[in-house]
Amino acid sequence: MKETVDLSFFSRVNLELNDLFGKVNCEPNWRWNREHEPFHDFDLWYVWGGEGEVILGGERMQVGQGDCYLFQPGDLASARHNPERPLTVTFIHFNCTESFSQRISLPSRVRFDPADFHELYLDRFIQVRLAAAFGHEEEATLLLRLLLLAYERQAPGNQPFGDPAKRSLRRVMMGVAARIGQNPGRHYSIQELAKEAHLSPRYFSLKWKELMGQTIESYVIQKRIERAAYLLRLGMNVSEVAEALGYRSIYFFSRQFKQVTGTNPSDVLRKT
Repeated sequence: MKETVDLSFFSRVNLELNDLFGKVNCEPNWRWNREHEPFHDFDLWYVWGGEGEVILGGERMQVGQGDCYLFQPGDLASARHNPERPLTVTFIHFNCTESFSQRISLPSRVRFDPADFHELYLDRFIQVRLAAAFGHEEEATLLLRLLLLAYERQAPGNQPFGDPAKRSLRRVMMGVAARIGQNPGRHYSIQELAKEAHLSPRYFSLKWKELMGQTIESYVIQKRIERAAYLLRLGMNVSEVAEALGYRSIYFFSRQFKQVTGTNPSDVLRKT
């Protein structure tokens, strides 16, 4: 039996692209049978739509939209689909320039999290390879690494929140956090942010603290002070930064800045 290694293997080796790639609508009578002819390379195989089945290593798996397979050298597999609902797939064959005898310790199939933007990467990969413009191989290789990283993220043990509902809630909270970080000088209300998250104010506050490790109020202050420190390093003076971030009092700004950072804003300014 082959030994296994982590997917970090892919970040430590050189990926080698080949000419076997594309996005296709499979023909009504499409099928493939590699139960007696093993894969000689890797094949990242993503299903955009349709239904069918894959038999890999004797295991029969139903195939549908969002499923992604990583076939590895030595795999024995066959596949077919429902001609009434033919598969649309993207396939990317690749190799590693280094030789190895260990098998990658990953599930053969995952279902991507939509937050990973994998479909954008998949489409861009095909566009880049077909256009063959300047730097296309370098860009395509980077896109493939991103896709492999997204694949690894779906593996058991690599999800920060195993429960899909918790992952979905975390995505919502991270969206709110991004909005705050984009405009930290604005004054936000719990009601406004909860409405954006489609949650009640009380539930939003509870879940925010549970997922983010601090209250929403302290998070807003933290982001505001981080922005203040950055602006000070750019050369704005203390009164300009306080005004830019919505503080009515320079003294209150200075006190809050010291509470968060342990230093005065004027000290940051002197270090620039």
